[in-house]
Amino acid sequence: MQVFSMSDTKFNLGIQDVAVYIPSTRIDNLAQGSQYETDSDFVLEKIGVRELPRLGEDETVTMACKQAFARLLEKTALDPNEIECIVVCTQTPDMGGIPHTSALVHAAISAPEASACFDIGLGCSGYVYCLQVVTSFMQMHGMRKGLLFTCDPYSRILDANDKNTSLLFGDAATVTLISDAPKFVSKSVKFATRGSAAEALTKKSGNLYMNGRAVFNFALTDVPKQISELIDASGMSKEQIDLFLLHQGSKFMLENTIKRIDGIADRAPVDLELTGNTVSSSIPVLLEKHLGKDGLNTILMSGFGVGLSWASAIYTKPE
Repeated sequence: MQVFSMSDTKFNLGIQDVAVYIPSTRIDNLAQGSQYETDSDFVLEKIGVRELPRLGEDETVTMACKQAFARLLEKTALDPNEIECIVVCTQTPDMGGIPHTSALVHAAISAPEASACFDIGLGCSGYVYCLQVVTSFMQMHGMRKGLLFTCDPYSRILDANDKNTSLLFGDAATVTLISDAPKFVSKSVKFATRGSAAEALTKKSGNLYMNGRAVFNFALTDVPKQISELIDASGMSKEQIDLFLLHQGSKFMLENTIKRIDGIADRAPVDLELTGNTVSSSIPVLLEKHLGKDGLNTILMSGFGVGLSWASAIYTKPE
């Protein structure tokens, strides 16, 4: 059995690849909006979502993660026997969280027994946080191959009578291969939490509750500030960043947040029309689309939401 110990060996760990699973089951958001007497312009221009993917009734977080992993194997030369770490970022775990979902994913993908597995219960900021946690954990223990899964099917906790949430959230799963052969590595990062405002986005009586105005104001005020501080602290300029990947909360919120960071609109995609807000999966869903593009050298990611929690990080190609 492998024994983990503090390691003096330093690998250049980072993001090697990303794979995504989007369920084939779809909700027509325009039809859904009409049930709430919401016109199509509001659905498309404010929320920005035409279709919402949904996990099937019998489809679990574990099954969705397994599908994402199968797509990763199609894209990479990863040997599953090399996996040393599995982390699942979710706030809607299978089986009520006992056992931890990462253990169920471990079994589903037949990972080696000598693997560290744990869950992290973060939402929309989760991908940025978890990249740092997993990379640091692996670095500390001399690991070379790890998997970060994200899957948060909020559809399981939506109130069908609440148009503020039912028109917004979609389901997806992603997996990021963190390895010693990275395409991008972390350069600098900032974290923040405002637990005193946690009631703005929470679960009440088993259903998701969102104070849309409070979340909107938070995104427009605090996220641009953090991004600007991060860029300044990194010694870079906005012009040196090729791609800004912001959490895809809603079209109106996202477009207005981007406007607060002058001069980045052409490098900050708004792309949630066919996915909706997929919580911790929204940034890796975007990243998978852009990762292999020519001329991409520097990426800024920013996740923000439940907590209230927000985190931003700059990733660059390894030197």
